[in-house]
Formats: sequence, C-alpha cells, structure tokens
Amino acid sequence: MRPARYPHSAAAILRSVPPRDRALLLQLGLDLDNPAHAELFVEGVRAADDALADQVRWERERLR
Repeated sequence: MRPARYPHSAAAILRSVPPRDRALLLQLGLDLDNPAHAELFVEGVRAADDALADQVRWERERLR
C-alpha cells in the first residue's frame, strides 16, 4: 500500500495549532475558523512539508 501524499488531514493540521498561535494568526488577519483562511493555511503547511521533504531528499542524494 502506498502512503498517502499528506499523512495528516486538514482537520488534524488545524487541530494542531495551539490557541496562542491561533490568536497571533488572528491578529495578523488569518482567522482559522474562516473556511477560506483555513484552506489557505493548510495549503501553506503542506507546501512547506513538501519543500522540507524535497530538501531532505536532495541532501540524502548529495551526501551519498
């Protein structure tokens, strides 16, 4: 069985944001209770995860 592209669901990502960080994001204009804002946030988290995974793969290939 192939692993899922994203191991965490959008709901799991949103639940993992602590209240203090949610308050900070809200001050910056990103309300995670707003579906459009939440979708944008999750897309950003997934893009960052993809970039980190790409970096790790690149480093593994270079260090062989």
